[in-house]
Amino acid sequence: MTAPADDQPVGILLVDDHKENLSALKAVLEPLGERLVTAESGEQALRALLREDIAVILLDVRMAGLDGLQTARIIRARPRTRHIPIIFLTAQVSEVEEIALAYASGGVDYVIKPFEPEILRAKVSVFVELSRERGERVRQSRARAEAEAVARTVRTLQILSDAALAHLEMGGLTAELVERAATLFQADSACLLLRDENAPGLGVHAGRGMLPVAPEGRVMLGEGTFGRLAVERQAALLVGAELPVMDDLVAAGSEEDAEPIESVMVVPLVATDELLGLIVLGASTEDRFDEGDLELLTLAADRMAIAIDHVQRFAQGRQLVETLQRSLLPDRLPHHPRLELAARYLPSGLAPQIGGDWYDALELDRDRTAVMIGDVVGHGVRAATTMSELRNALRAFAVEGHGPGAALHQLDRVVHATFGPGMIATVLFLIIDASKGTVSISRAGHPPPALRSAGGEIRFLETGGTLPLGIDDRVKADEAEYPVHPGDTLLLFTDGLVERRRESISTGFDRLRDAFVNAPADVEQLCDYVLERTVTEQASHDDIAVLAVRVLGPPLGALELTLPAKATSVPLVRHRLRVWLNENVPELDAMARCDLEVAWSEACTNVIRHAYGPADATFQATAERDGEAVSLQVRDTGQWRPPRGQHGGRGIALMRELCDEVRVDRRSEGTTVTMRRGFGAPTGDARSGS
Repeated sequence: MTAPADDQPVGILLVDDHKENLSALKAVLEPLGERLVTAESGEQALRALLREDIAVILLDVRMAGLDGLQTARIIRARPRTRHIPIIFLTAQVSEVEEIALAYASGGVDYVIKPFEPEILRAKVSVFVELSRERGERVRQSRARAEAEAVARTVRTLQILSDAALAHLEMGGLTAELVERAATLFQADSACLLLRDENAPGLGVHAGRGMLPVAPEGRVMLGEGTFGRLAVERQAALLVGAELPVMDDLVAAGSEEDAEPIESVMVVPLVATDELLGLIVLGASTEDRFDEGDLELLTLAADRMAIAIDHVQRFAQGRQLVETLQRSLLPDRLPHHPRLELAARYLPSGLAPQIGGDWYDALELDRDRTAVMIGDVVGHGVRAATTMSELRNALRAFAVEGHGPGAALHQLDRVVHATFGPGMIATVLFLIIDASKGTVSISRAGHPPPALRSAGGEIRFLETGGTLPLGIDDRVKADEAEYPVHPGDTLLLFTDGLVERRRESISTGFDRLRDAFVNAPADVEQLCDYVLERTVTEQASHDDIAVLAVRVLGPPLGALELTLPAKATSVPLVRHRLRVWLNENVPELDAMARCDLEVAWSEACTNVIRHAYGPADATFQATAERDGEAVSLQVRDTGQWRPPRGQHGGRGIALMRELCDEVRVDRRSEGTTVTMRRGFGAPTGDARSGS
């Protein structure tokens, strides 16, 4: 079989008895720019291998006639094709025995559809690069008549490539590469040193046996034998006197009776013309390694570098997408006197998986609050930006006054107009009316919210069957209304919280029910408690969002608030006072309520502007009914600064105009402002206290 030149496309054989699956695979792999060969049966695949040079085979397990496992065994039996890596594809979750049989038939990987396109391309690209390196090695070995070295090269690279495909986290990858390299070359010690942007030189990321450098030490580029080899990007076999100072070759924590290192192979790791680090293997004898070993390790180091580079790029992509998604989620949830809200977003454990889940909440008026959560199909930057579009559109429909069902119907029309038909997202949208004690719910293919009553009973608030967004914009989402009472807690969540592979969805809902029923009342603690008891290792492959809402009773008696001395506290205290006046002083007319809100806002603003410096601080604000009057008080513990500039300074005068009495008590431990207003119009004879 002729090895492909470095600048020529290599062959990738796609085998599936469904044409639509072949078309999908071609669409995924065409960006690699390689030559795609298709076969619709095992027989066609075997004929294609007689005339085509193939780098990697993607083989469907379950085909009519000659199935994938039988085809793989025939390929492995032929000397001409036995080296070709086979990635099995299947549309069904298989039993352990079938998976084991697939690997026994010569497969290097087993992928369950639907697969992530980026991951499949990454896997195939490793074998494409492996094929090119193998081709170069075949040409060189033929020229030197070293056929045995070629076979060893392929086995070694394939074993190391398997390690690269099995890990997408740096810690697991480096440890596995070191372990396999040491085993393949029968080394007594092995060490992987990599660059770190937060520290100079190269540091130990994984090691086995007596490390060539102490774990707490580093190899500085250009300094010492290893540092010079790294900068020059030269591989070397060091024996006896050529070794660096022995103190640098003994690892901290090594066994006291371990034999000293007498020979070392050092090979740079380079990817995309960038130095990533060094792979170093050591032996206790001088004749353990030869030049053939060094040449093979050099070739293997290229595979290691590609794998490490891929993992680093995945990590960078994950951080970028996670940062983007978190920036698109709300930085704070609304403050409502009758509701407590908290939310959590948990990204998936794999870089390409981040991006689809979201939540939001906004206050529509003094009684109604809109709460929403959703899951966009797909992952990555595309899913995150789509999520932002849906969230903003749904916000707009809610502000316009649409109910949950109508809002989701409008959103579905936007999805069809913007993205075309095809499922794009699931959404749950509800409006809580604190004054009526109701919650209106509508769902577009999303799991129902859970409700925990004040007595501890759990139920899921179902609505009529609805479709995800993007399926049929003629179908309007059903809407249901449920009563809610003080002490009730609603929990909204995305499907990653309850769905697991090879597990019934009812099991996930039962697990959530068990966690929710025992969760703390505080919504912040509740979110953490539920996640700790429901998120498993399987769940880490999907991102998760949860949002908890606790319904509070009306504020009766005195209103007592302790708030941060920040500008964001002013609208909150004003809103809280408005609700308190409605519940506790119903006979107070609208004009008097507005006057008290303005006066209280001015008093709180003065504290924020004048009482404290840049340090974090709090203040207290209280309101109570005093006979036929309302008494308000704002208290701080700071030292007031004089007014700055020409603006301001009229707050106290305004308070006196709006209230019957205003007292300002300034002391060394702080300032207290007391305002009193009767149920009628202000008398205008307010007094200033000392």
